[in-house]
Amino acid sequence: MPKLDADGVQLHYEDLGAGEPLLLIHGAAASGRWFGDLPHELAKQRRVIMPDLRGLGQSQRVEPLARPELWVEDMCRILDTAGVDRADVIGVSLGSRIAGRLALEQPARVRSLVVDAPIVGLSSSGHAALKSVFSTPDPNSDQAREWRFLHGEDWQEVVAFYSATRNGDGFQEYYTVRDRLSEIEAPTLICRGDFDDSIHPVDDAFVWHKNAKSSELMIAPGLSQSSVILERPDDFVRAVQDFLLRVESDVAAS
Repeated sequence: MPKLDADGVQLHYEDLGAGEPLLLIHGAAASGRWFGDLPHELAKQRRVIMPDLRGLGQSQRVEPLARPELWVEDMCRILDTAGVDRADVIGVSLGSRIAGRLALEQPARVRSLVVDAPIVGLSSSGHAALKSVFSTPDPNSDQAREWRFLHGEDWQEVVAFYSATRNGDGFQEYYTVRDRLSEIEAPTLICRGDFDDSIHPVDDAFVWHKNAKSSELMIAPGLSQSSVILERPDDFVRAVQDFLLRVESDVAAS
């Protein structure tokens, strides 16, 4: 279980498998554990690098982020430590926002992009829904049990950190990629279920697909949540593998 010292902050990440590198970025108030068996399935054909964002999971606890771009900078630090110049990048939910910003800030480091349950920018209703989730977590709820699994016994401290970070100055503005999607050069696979909600509206997937220069759209029917990874991981793995084969073919032909 590698650790990286990022300016005095210990960042945890997993490094699995071998082959072309794939950076896997988890969602809000989560950690790499959220992905379950998915990293090991992907690692059958790829080298999977899976960080816990600073302040979350097995990474060091920190104060609320003073600069929202720290999470993007940390992704570059982890790639540097792993000896990876360029990777395919997968992000789910908040991870899709981080992946999108990484592709905008460091285009040379992102060969392709896969976003699951993407968010191009929170609406007022989505912001209110998340504020409610993170502000007063019930310690006896199923959500609390999940957070304890993802972070450990100090999960309440972690959730408070994330709540303060997401409400910090400039955070939502920085991670709103809606108006800059046309600048992303990396070929992109957009995945989501057909379930609509205020945090992950179906429209966000269509907005990303419509505005990106080169993108494919996968809508999985009959899901009870927005994430394909969460409910149909086998379908997600197949879709990613097929997409990456097309990317590699295009790169070889260019």
